Amino acid sequence: MSIRRSAGSLRRPLSLLLLASLAPLGALAQTPSDAPVQQQPSAPPAAGESPAPGTLRTATLRETLLLAAKQSPDVVAARAQAAVAAAGVNRAWTAWQPELTVSAQFVHSSAPAQFDLGSIVQLVGGVFALQPANPQFIPGPVVITAENSHYATVQISQPLFTPAGVFLIGPAKAGAEAAELGALEAREQVLLAVARTYLGLQGIVQLTAAAREAEAVALQREAESKAQLDVGMTVEAALLRAQTETAQARVQLAQLSGQYTQLLALLGALVGEPVQPVPLENSDSSWRIPSEDQRPWEDTYAVRSAELVVRANEGKVTYDRFAWLPSVVAQGRGLYNSNTGFTGQNTSYEVSVAASLPLYDRGQRYAALHEDEARLAQARAQYESARARARANWVAAQANLEAARVALTQAESQSQLAARVQQQVAAGYKAGVATSLEMSDADNRRFLAASSAAQARSQLEVRRVELAAAAGRIAASLEPDDAASPQ
Repeated sequence: MSIRRSAGSLRRPLSLLLLASLAPLGALAQTPSDAPVQQQPSAPPAAGESPAPGTLRTATLRETLLLAAKQSPDVVAARAQAAVAAAGVNRAWTAWQPELTVSAQFVHSSAPAQFDLGSIVQLVGGVFALQPANPQFIPGPVVITAENSHYATVQISQPLFTPAGVFLIGPAKAGAEAAELGALEAREQVLLAVARTYLGLQGIVQLTAAAREAEAVALQREAESKAQLDVGMTVEAALLRAQTETAQARVQLAQLSGQYTQLLALLGALVGEPVQPVPLENSDSSWRIPSEDQRPWEDTYAVRSAELVVRANEGKVTYDRFAWLPSVVAQGRGLYNSNTGFTGQNTSYEVSVAASLPLYDRGQRYAALHEDEARLAQARAQYESARARARANWVAAQANLEAARVALTQAESQSQLAARVQQQVAAGYKAGVATSLEMSDADNRRFLAASSAAQARSQLEVRRVELAAAAGRIAASLEPDDAASPQ
């Protein structure tokens, strides 16, 4: 149970952070400012450019996911938490393991005690005027407690029967397996966050390329307007409009540069080391997505973990109902006493078999039973909820993937159409049959269409990853073909 909560708590901050980072991308290319912006010289942004050699590792999506699955701090923390739950199985087995204790003691007494039979015989003989016939048979004094005494005890206890050993080992194993599956689910969510961030960076690279092209076109229009203004073929408003478009393109580049840096830092935090993505065209992602007939949502780590949590709670309820059974323990003790006493021996041993039957423990067993029954009802409800959410995630992921494919087709068609319109308007502008305002509108439409196509390509890859995550197959897709199914 604790692992599943931690997986859910891990999923929320990652999702919020990704949403906060990627949210501006949708509106970035669609809200160019209409107000004139004062043109200032600025250096080209670094977004999408390759860093200096040796400063940052370039990795494909598959390589990045493998790194995250191996060394991501969130994945390592989830594995450690699963290891804590696995240690509970060993603790459950201690109900059948023996207990061995050794104790030693040194005692100094100011009043030693001994039993002197000869003094008693002399006292009796003096009272009754009798003399012992065989005084040589009278034993010497027997030391009960010497002035300095040494004691030692070795005790071993072996449970023969205990309700905890019979009924709690199974629930402990189920809980450990649920924790392990919870850690795997946490790994899936981390890999999903890594893939989203990685593909978001690739989308920013494509948006940057479109923005750079818009900047180059704006600079060309600015040079043309300045030349026409010098010969009196246009008015100053056309030059100001071209300068405004150049400034807008550079603002877009600056914003994309900041977002690229932000997502790059987030990707490094998720992976565990700084990495940068390759271009989207060089993607090596290949997702193993089962068909809907196989009901893959039932095989996700979250659903399987919730099922095992139900099994663990059922075992605890069974234990509570049979906790009244007796506990039987065999004990053996070895004793050492420096005072021989009446036995005349310094060492001895004892063997015993003890049984205890709890008749009434102030109602603690009944309280534990009601508490575990409530936990069982909660676990069953959470299991059904996990199944419903997994099914809903699968349906939504499939619908989103189909929508992304349609959106990409339309965006690429619009991008090609906008490019053709721009070429025709540019030819008309050079021939004098199109105005500078029409030329500016065509340039803006081409940039918006190119940006939408870049976002659609990146979004399609994200939807594919989300469908693989809905089936619990991100990590499995990174494994060889013979180990493709979740473990």
